[in-house]
Amino acid sequence: MPRRALLKGAAVLGTLAAFGGSKALAQSDAVRFAINGSADKLRIRGESVSLFAETHPQIPVVFEGTPSAAYPDKMIAMIAGGDAPDVFATGPADLAQYGTRGVIKPLDEFVPDIIHADRYASSVLDLGRIDGKLYGLPIAVSTQCMGYNQTALEKLGMELPAAGFTYESFGEFCAEIHEADNSLYGCQDGGAFLWDFIRKLRSEDRVLVENNKLAVSVEDVAEWLNFWEEMRKTGAAVPADVQAAYGFGEWTNAPMVQGKALFATMFTQDLKSGMQALTEDELAMMAPPGWGTAQNNGCYPLPSSSLSMNAASKLQDDAAFVMDWFCTSPESGQVLGLISGPPASNTQLAAVKELPTLDRLDRNVLDYTETALATAKPAPPASRAENVLRDLMKKVNEDVGFGRSSPQEAAEEFVNRGNSAIRRA
Repeated sequence: MPRRALLKGAAVLGTLAAFGGSKALAQSDAVRFAINGSADKLRIRGESVSLFAETHPQIPVVFEGTPSAAYPDKMIAMIAGGDAPDVFATGPADLAQYGTRGVIKPLDEFVPDIIHADRYASSVLDLGRIDGKLYGLPIAVSTQCMGYNQTALEKLGMELPAAGFTYESFGEFCAEIHEADNSLYGCQDGGAFLWDFIRKLRSEDRVLVENNKLAVSVEDVAEWLNFWEEMRKTGAAVPADVQAAYGFGEWTNAPMVQGKALFATMFTQDLKSGMQALTEDELAMMAPPGWGTAQNNGCYPLPSSSLSMNAASKLQDDAAFVMDWFCTSPESGQVLGLISGPPASNTQLAAVKELPTLDRLDRNVLDYTETALATAKPAPPASRAENVLRDLMKKVNEDVGFGRSSPQEAAEEFVNRGNSAIRRA
């Protein structure tokens, strides 16, 4: 433990302020720890921080949990108001945005005295780097997958497509699902999801943003939007109004959770903590389809989330120590389990694999992730405008679905507004 941390007072402030801030409970020498997630994720992450408070009374800590849907706007407001927590969760786009603007502090100076970088594979730790500097400590590693409702599939008497299937054959299979039961659609509308489009590009060894502009044409985007328009027409994908109700992290509105879609592309951490907890049907995951020849489905690794440090924090040593313990200690790993996907640090991954409580879905996640990462493409560079592009993709896909725009018109809007957003970012 760092010497400066040991000189702290003995007061302990370990709170589980799920679903909101905890300013009333904060104290000047307490590390504020902010993170997002579903109710289940916040409970478990809060338990980890509570364990830290119990075992490290010399470092007071306040847990501030916020639902995922509200977290981005809340963090933007706190940063703008000069009230950001000492430690807070960041996604890849946040790292690019905050790291290049001095909002978060490079962590390299805390390695190795406080932060144990050697507990990560270098390729995994690099997921937290921007321009060579370490701005985020990965909590867990995720990759893309195709979740499906095994119970619904068995009721239909159907079997999964053979491995290596393409989007074209997947569309045909999903249409057969709707024909067999017209109250059930094949899959959620993947046209709404930027990360699905990026995965399609990665299968072609392409990226979305390069040299500070979109590296895709109007025709590329129109092809993508038109594919999903055709999927909706056949019932292979859910109608536009069903998909529009499903916002970022709002698992209760997910078409698969509502029993309206059999398939859903997602990240590995989303299935158990995000969706399985909300349905009695048995869910599972498999590899997503590939585009075109399907020689590679374009999956790539990402940190499901990372921890970053407020550059203005007055408790930087303590904050670094809390971050390292949360992300790399076996004790924290055994509390967190697979709530965010397979742990990013080798020490926590080993601890999780030894848990006697691992169930069918846990092992499905571990086995799938190990297999997927073995052939995964390198992660594309993060863009500071990625969150804006994410919302824009959802918007233009809805415009097509509701008949407000043609795929060509919507694609033109995406490219024009996307490039503008990148220039402003």
